Amino acid sequence: MDERRWKIGDLAAATGLTVRALRHFDDIGLLCPAERSAAGHRSYTGDNVRRLYRILALRQLGIPLSEIAHSLDGGVGTLEAAVRAQLAHVERHIGWQRQLRYRLGVLLRAVEESAEPSVDELLGVMEAMMDQSQFTPEQLTRAKRRHQEPGFAQRLTEWQTRCASLAEQFQVHIGHRTDPADPAVQALAAQWQALMDELTEGDRATLSSVYARIEAKGAEAATRGALTAEVWDYLRLVLIVGYGR
Repeated sequence: MDERRWKIGDLAAATGLTVRALRHFDDIGLLCPAERSAAGHRSYTGDNVRRLYRILALRQLGIPLSEIAHSLDGGVGTLEAAVRAQLAHVERHIGWQRQLRYRLGVLLRAVEESAEPSVDELLGVMEAMMDQSQFTPEQLTRAKRRHQEPGFAQRLTEWQTRCASLAEQFQVHIGHRTDPADPAVQALAAQWQALMDELTEGDRATLSSVYARIEAKGAEAATRGALTAEVWDYLRLVLIVGYGR
């Protein structure tokens, strides 16, 4: 049995989280330390670490902290279930990557042989590229349908404008080193969430895919410059601190 203890700073360093995020988890009752000294210092055990893993695994799948707490406390969110869900998520992306690798190999051989790639070969590579972009076939079909709706192009331009405006405001707070828990920053996060709900039609699986795409491709590439890497890193922290409120 693992009898080790972690101070909050040590646990933050080991997991890549911030001390503020762990304190927030404690404040909302999501991850309470096993012990607390007379001076108020938190101490975490192996059981805490296992629970934290489940929290982060479920968060990667796009589940809000408030729902994660309900799931874990209800006995549904076991470690095995969290690992299985995360593994399935990773394996889907590995499958897409393998398909893209195969099609690129076929395309490269055609180019090396000085042969003009067929249209079908090019279409196959583009299809694989779309698949590996973290979206399921159903999500891609739904996105294509929305693009064909009257007035969608105008709505998309409006969304991009709002996204850029929010990014600029987050950048100002980054410059001022504003606490991610600051009410003004959290208000911006609420606007961001509302914008994402509009873009994804409130579908959490699609939202998770959007965030996975940003993580995989990098903020600037995935959003065509709307978000910088610095703004995305700050926004992620803001969302972590704000979830469950």
